[in-house]
Amino acid sequence: MKFSKYILDHKIWPGIGAFLIFTIDVFLMTMKASLYLMIYVAAAVAAGIFLGMYLDFAQKRRFLKELRLNADMLDEKYLVADLMPEPETAEEEEIRGILADMERSMSGKVADYRRRSEEYKEYIETWVHEIKVPISTAKMIMENHRTDTVGESGLIDEAERISACVEQALFYARSEAVEKDYFVKRLSLASITGDAITARKRALIAMGASIDMSGLEGAPEVISDGKWLTFILGQIIDNSIKYAREGEKLRLVFEAGNEDGRVTLSVRDNGIGMKEEEIERAFEKGFTGSNGRTGRASTGIGLYLCRKLCLRLEHDIRIESKAGDGTTVILRF
Repeated sequence: MKFSKYILDHKIWPGIGAFLIFTIDVFLMTMKASLYLMIYVAAAVAAGIFLGMYLDFAQKRRFLKELRLNADMLDEKYLVADLMPEPETAEEEEIRGILADMERSMSGKVADYRRRSEEYKEYIETWVHEIKVPISTAKMIMENHRTDTVGESGLIDEAERISACVEQALFYARSEAVEKDYFVKRLSLASITGDAITARKRALIAMGASIDMSGLEGAPEVISDGKWLTFILGQIIDNSIKYAREGEKLRLVFEAGNEDGRVTLSVRDNGIGMKEEEIERAFEKGFTGSNGRTGRASTGIGLYLCRKLCLRLEHDIRIESKAGDGTTVILRF
C-alpha cells in the first residue's frame, strides 16, 4: 500500500485540517493576531494531521505486510488467521476476528468435502468388488454353457445384476446435487410402483413372488421426481428380494395411506425382518446388520441412498420391522 493511495482513501482528514486552519485563522484575525502566528498555527495543524495520517499509514502498512507475508507462507491461505501478527488496535482485532470466522467456515467446508470424497472413494472400492461377482459368474457361465441359449445359461440375470450395480453407482454420484437433475411433477403411485416392479420382473418371477397393488387403487397423486422415486422404490424391492425367507414365496404388498394430511406409500414384505435395535441404523452408510452377515450380498448402500434422496426431495422414510416377521418401509410425501 502506497502513502499516496492512503491519502486518497482518507481525503476527509486533509479536508477537516483545511477547515480547522480556516476556522482558527478567522478567529485569530478577529483577535487581531499577527500574520506569523496565523502561519504558525496553520503549519502546526497541517503538520499534525500529516504526521497522524503517516503514523496510521505506517501501522496499517506494517500489519498488512506481515499479513501478506504470512499468507504467502501458507499453501492453504484460509489458515492465515492463525499466523496473524498480534493486533494493536480495535480495527486490527476486528479484521482478525473476521478472518478467524472465515477460517472456521472454510475449514468446515474443506472437512466436509474431504469426508464426502472419502465416502465416495470407499463406495467405489466396495462397488468394484461387488460388480466383480456377476462379471466372474457370467464368465463361468459362458465357459460351462457353450451350447445353451442365452436364456438358459443365466447370462441375462447376471447382466441385470451388473446393470443394477451401475445404476446404483450413477445415482450415488448424482445424489450430491439432486437439485440439478430432477423434475418435480404430479405422479401416480401405481404407475411409479409398476415401473419399479417391471425392472425386476425376472428376479420376482424366478422366485415365484406375489405382488399385491390393490391398495394403490384410487390413491391420490403425489409431488415428486419420477426417476428418483422409481429408484428409491427399486432399492426397497431389491432389499425385499435379498432378504426373502428361504423356502417361502416372497409376498409384496403396496398400500397408499394418509398421515397428518400427507400421502404415504407403504411397501410390506414377508421376509426375515430386522432386529428392533438395528432399525435406527438401517439408513446408515455401510450398515448391513446381522442379516447382511448371513451370506447375503449386502453393501449397506441402498437404504442409505434412499434416505439421502428422500431428504433432498423433502420426503420422509422410515422402517417398521421385527425379526422373523417381515419388514414395512413407509414413504411420506
